[in-house]
Amino acid sequence: MSDGEDLWVNGYCFGSLQDAKEARNESQTIAYFKEKTRGRTAGNLLALYDKLLDEKVFKTPVGWEYLKQLQEEILKSDISPDQVRPITLYTGFTYRVQEDAQKAAMRQAEAIAQRKEKKDYRFRVSLCVNFLLAVLVAGMFLITLKSDNPNILNYKQVLTNQYASWEQNLTERENRIREKEQELLGISYPAEEATDTKEE
Repeated sequence: MSDGEDLWVNGYCFGSLQDAKEARNESQTIAYFKEKTRGRTAGNLLALYDKLLDEKVFKTPVGWEYLKQLQEEILKSDISPDQVRPITLYTGFTYRVQEDAQKAAMRQAEAIAQRKEKKDYRFRVSLCVNFLLAVLVAGMFLITLKSDNPNILNYKQVLTNQYASWEQNLTERENRIREKEQELLGISYPAEEATDTKEE
């Protein structure tokens, strides 16, 4: 089937493939109803007709044609024409260029407004996320600077402090050991000798 033939259903040529597909579905539904209503009474047909109208089952000319046939069959029976409702068509058939142009312009303006609103929303979200990330990075730098553990920002200071602490600790121990030695041996070293030994 060519593209043009895809639009043909039961003698009608539709303007879109979606409408043609809907008409094909309705054609299958009609075949089902014809099979099920064969030999039924006029009262049953009227009930089916009313149900089809209430539920708006048919939306294309293919379905409306079946409703018209069903209506004529009911009217041929002994049922009063007052009981048979007219077929309601929920569509317009007059083409109004100006109205269509206005509707198209309104839809286009709405689409532009929606895109702008979406863009503004994305910008605000992006701005908030970037601010939050900047605060987190600043917080990480602050924590790193204040930390006692050596890291790339404060390793020199931390190592210098650590070695100074060790040196002070060793000097204090050395002095205590000398004091103990002096107590044990009863020998007193002059202060100058103690400093000379310490420097060595």
